Amino acid sequence: MGVGTKRVELIGFDSLGVRSMATFVDAGDVTVFIDPAVSLAPRRFSLPPHEVEWRRLREVADAIERRAAEADVIIITHYHYDHHDPGKHVSPEIYDGKIVIVKDPKNNINVSQRIRSSRFLKVIKNRARKILIAERADLRFGRSTIRISGPLPHGSTTRLGYVVEVLIEGNGLKTLFTSDVEGPVVSEATEFILREKPDIVIVDGPPTYLVAAGKFEGRFVEEAKANLAKIASLDPPPTLVIDHHLLRDLDYISFYRSIADAVLRNYGLRPKVVSAAEFMGVEPMLLEARRRELYGRR
Repeated sequence: MGVGTKRVELIGFDSLGVRSMATFVDAGDVTVFIDPAVSLAPRRFSLPPHEVEWRRLREVADAIERRAAEADVIIITHYHYDHHDPGKHVSPEIYDGKIVIVKDPKNNINVSQRIRSSRFLKVIKNRARKILIAERADLRFGRSTIRISGPLPHGSTTRLGYVVEVLIEGNGLKTLFTSDVEGPVVSEATEFILREKPDIVIVDGPPTYLVAAGKFEGRFVEEAKANLAKIASLDPPPTLVIDHHLLRDLDYISFYRSIADAVLRNYGLRPKVVSAAEFMGVEPMLLEARRRELYGRR
């Protein structure tokens, strides 16, 4: 049984079989689509995407296009291909007549994302009704509000560039979308969430699957656990949807349990921690993490 609401629809996530955080929010006086994009890991376990993954990608891309057509506003939190799409898998027609709010393409951005942002803006500039810069935006649509953080590191360092977090308030609900904060592991990302006191937090979680390969430090996993425990203990406690990077690890449940144990031990609360799939009331579909199984290998 899902814990979700019709006001928030999680369309493409790693627990739903693809690399994505595609999220639709109906805030009453404004409808918002955050990061309408989808991709697959080009290689995992030295294997390319399986046909099952490609089929799922096409299903999610179709769902993104259908839902994006209903959005008033589209937000792009940064320019990695699982968060923005210049037309490879998702039609650029989704931007026709929309207000588009984008991560600043010129400031606090690394070289690769600056190049991608330039290409993307050329695709949408004659389609969008208006293009706005995301950083620190505070926009009101009737009784609904969109508030966006300043630039935040993509994880523990700025090597992968910067992202923005998004708070959408309206229709009796405060929904916070972290984008790729990989935890969160930095204080600024955590503080924005704690300050806003959301009802639902949609967070990417740390890439625990990279720890064994030395590409993500174990100490940052512990930092993420501590920060998420603080968030889960807000009053009232939010629903915590932890997905994306974390759900590339088949043992993600142990991470959930460690947060739940910390919150119970330190705050006397039982937090609600779920994947995007569970939020939507379906079974998790960890296709990338099971790629070897899809190919019949161990």
